[in-house]
Amino acid sequence: MKFGTYVFEPKKAEGFDFHLFRVKPEVGRRLAPMPDMYSNVAIFGDNVTARNHPDWISQSALGPAWRTNDNFNVRWDILCHTQPEHREEQLDYIEDVARHSPGVWLNSIHFADHGHCTCPRCQELWKKSGLSWLEWRRKEVTDYMREVSERVRDRAKKKFVIGVLPDPVSSYERFGIDFDDLAPLTDEFLVVMFSKNYATPWYWEMLTRGFKKLFKDVKLNIALYVFGPGDNPAEVPAPSELVTLSVRAGRAGADGILYLTDKASQLWDFQKAVVDRVELRQKLKTYGCQEVLDYFQSWEKVVE
Repeated sequence: MKFGTYVFEPKKAEGFDFHLFRVKPEVGRRLAPMPDMYSNVAIFGDNVTARNHPDWISQSALGPAWRTNDNFNVRWDILCHTQPEHREEQLDYIEDVARHSPGVWLNSIHFADHGHCTCPRCQELWKKSGLSWLEWRRKEVTDYMREVSERVRDRAKKKFVIGVLPDPVSSYERFGIDFDDLAPLTDEFLVVMFSKNYATPWYWEMLTRGFKKLFKDVKLNIALYVFGPGDNPAEVPAPSELVTLSVRAGRAGADGILYLTDKASQLWDFQKAVVDRVELRQKLKTYGCQEVLDYFQSWEKVVE
């Protein structure tokens, strides 16, 4: 297993195997990639571009994919997946980011949600395709990911990781995602499992096990939420929950675990809290994933 950081600033925390920097998160702001940190890019979730081009927003019978539309589980503004200017600009941008960092990990690669997108362009493209609505969306997502993969893996010669939301059952119907289509295009997968509470680890362990089965031989990384921008410390996951879930996700087959924080310094706080949970770590020795516990023990040298 590998353990990584997932941060909003270009700073690394000691004691991790690799580092993922959010150079372009869903809010749409862009920062320069770092030569010693992987780059995380959100493609179609992009508040800045949506604000500058409101006519590019994804459409549906239940309304557009603004983050204020409560018909959908969207926390940012999502652009139409077939918007040609955005697609082409993102291809060039992602390739450039790849050339200036060790590789690219993607988020927001798909249609906004079920029923999207019904704009005139998408309607025309769908009808011309001769495919069913769901199969046309699947082809759009797969074909675009193939283009991105070629830019990162073939041209820039860098690592490429596709990120997906934690829905192993209905991602095809909701987003146009077919995991078997994407597997040959990526080096690894990332499943974002963010939550403000991991008090019931069984559910997250189940998701990990399910995705491990779906991804077959492609490595599975999961991302856990530690502390986000502007968070109240009283409203983030308890360190004990994260320790327990890490062990249970490890035994379920996760190949990598990333921990998201706003600042790199918050990772040190997390490491200190993990080291302090001596009794809990002792209890978890019977859970069947000593590898995670050994890694946590190595943090004792980091926080001493």
